Amino acid sequence: MSSSRIRRARIRYARDQMRVNFWFVPLLMSFGAIILAWVLLRVDARIPYDITLISRLVLMGGVAETRMFLINMGTTIILTAGVVFTLITLPLSTMAAQYGSRLIRLFMGDRTTQFVLGMFVSTVVYLWAVAESLPLADEGWRIPQLTLTAGVLLLLASFASLILLIQHLSTMIQAPTIVAKAGAELQDAIRSLVPDERRNGSGGGPPVAETGSHPVRAMKAGYIQYIDYDHLLAVANRKDAVIEVRRKTGDFVGPGVVVAHVRRSGQVDAALEGEVRHAIHIGDRRSPAQDVVYAVTLLTETALRAMSENDSYTPRICLDYIGEGLAQFLRQGEPASHHYDRHGRLRLVLEQVTFDELVSDAFEMLRHAGRDSAPVLHHMLDVIAAIGTETTSPESCMALRRQVSLIREEARASSLIEEDRRSICRNADLLEAALPCAG
Repeated sequence: MSSSRIRRARIRYARDQMRVNFWFVPLLMSFGAIILAWVLLRVDARIPYDITLISRLVLMGGVAETRMFLINMGTTIILTAGVVFTLITLPLSTMAAQYGSRLIRLFMGDRTTQFVLGMFVSTVVYLWAVAESLPLADEGWRIPQLTLTAGVLLLLASFASLILLIQHLSTMIQAPTIVAKAGAELQDAIRSLVPDERRNGSGGGPPVAETGSHPVRAMKAGYIQYIDYDHLLAVANRKDAVIEVRRKTGDFVGPGVVVAHVRRSGQVDAALEGEVRHAIHIGDRRSPAQDVVYAVTLLTETALRAMSENDSYTPRICLDYIGEGLAQFLRQGEPASHHYDRHGRLRLVLEQVTFDELVSDAFEMLRHAGRDSAPVLHHMLDVIAAIGTETTSPESCMALRRQVSLIREEARASSLIEEDRRSICRNADLLEAALPCAG
């Protein structure tokens, strides 16, 4: 049962790791280039030679001249690739200095940049594959015109992609683009929390009989990058056990720290403990693939760095995407913490992120850093008002109301002029009264 289930959390994490690197797309394009060279060489062998002789791209010469032509084109591409690598490394250093090193992943995951790298790498691979396929002697040999024409077109396409890269980088390093990408990661992380109807039961059934609780401890220090809930639920069903995960995705754990408890009527052997531990993946850095708090932190860090440079525009963009993410979280509803099998028996207990936790992480530091910026505080109230339209529970409404009250107190303790303080406090009072939980 466990082996047949789709490891969605594991696949999601692996997909995220492949997306934010510079090798995956160029590697795929290189394999495509080898296949293209193989196909075109065989097509060339079937085209009558009289047809290719009337082509304007006919290259006269023997095997040595053709191989040299291919090598020269490859050398040109390699030399130009140095310019491409320079163009890529400069934005990396700029982003690290201006937005923080954690946001470099947004640039590394940019498909346009990966495509341009892939164009240069795959063109070199294509030319190399064609050159290696040429025979050693001229006897009975004919120039593969179609194959060479494709090589020339790939060379031109590589130079065209260089222009595309220059144009793209000029917009990629702008704050609105960076924030939009971070906001998309937040929304994607929240969508990953949508409850699975197969896993959530209404409860009511008796829990599995237990005689004790067996702790599962972490083997190394690091951050919990993802938890494979499907695998844990499958293991709990197969072993007739209750698994209680004591840590959330994004938590830091050290060696020997208890990350889960397993309760069952029988003995918890080393194999069962290993399966549970294997489902809780620990690494050296956090990932927004399943960590919503970290996705919020990326936007918060961008806003904080912008405010340190007296930029009030970028923080407001960050707040817009944070507000949309929190509103989406409310629309979906908080993920369930208790999961049952089809018979209504409790199988899996999780530590889930709450709306109050997300609101605190989103606004606490921004509120302190923006206390002397009237536009930021005003916009923070506007964002909270937009989130408030999605509240359906008193708890979520009270979390927003608490932030409104704290923003008002920050404004009163700030160095803003009296007119700005009165305006912020007046808007906070109106918003507090308009929230559904008011009164």
